[in-house]
Amino acid sequence: MSCPAGCPDNAFQKVQPGMPTFTLLQRLGAPLRNGIKLAAVGFSASMVSVCITNALIALRQAVDRGFVPLNQSQDLLATSMAYGAYMASSSNIRYQVLAGVVEERGIETIFKGNYQLCALLSFIVRTGNTFLGSLLWVDFVRLLGMQKAGS
Repeated sequence: MSCPAGCPDNAFQKVQPGMPTFTLLQRLGAPLRNGIKLAAVGFSASMVSVCITNALIALRQAVDRGFVPLNQSQDLLATSMAYGAYMASSSNIRYQVLAGVVEERGIETIFKGNYQLCALLSFIVRTGNTFLGSLLWVDFVRLLGMQKAGS
């Protein structure tokens, strides 16, 4: 098995019965491979959403001459690069730990055989991770000086 094709889904993935064990290189390759994918998805999604947001603000200003936006238009490239970097780092690390340690080695081990409870706990943990990710994104863009803290 080679990387990236032979890499586990996450760095902490258990080896299923009958499968060869993952090498250290494959385990290190999992976050790298996922980080590259998440960077591309984050960059692309941000490009689309910032374009749409900026266009809607411009359209509103054209239609309603008295409209004053609460915030300046976002810098398309800077925001997209920041979101790609954020997805590759923070989102990737949280995914690696959540999927490999919390779910697979924690929830699924402790509640083995109780699929519905595992699914419920996984849903709760992943929902919490989504909220945590949103909070961390705001802190990240403030750290970069791209968003000012509210007064």
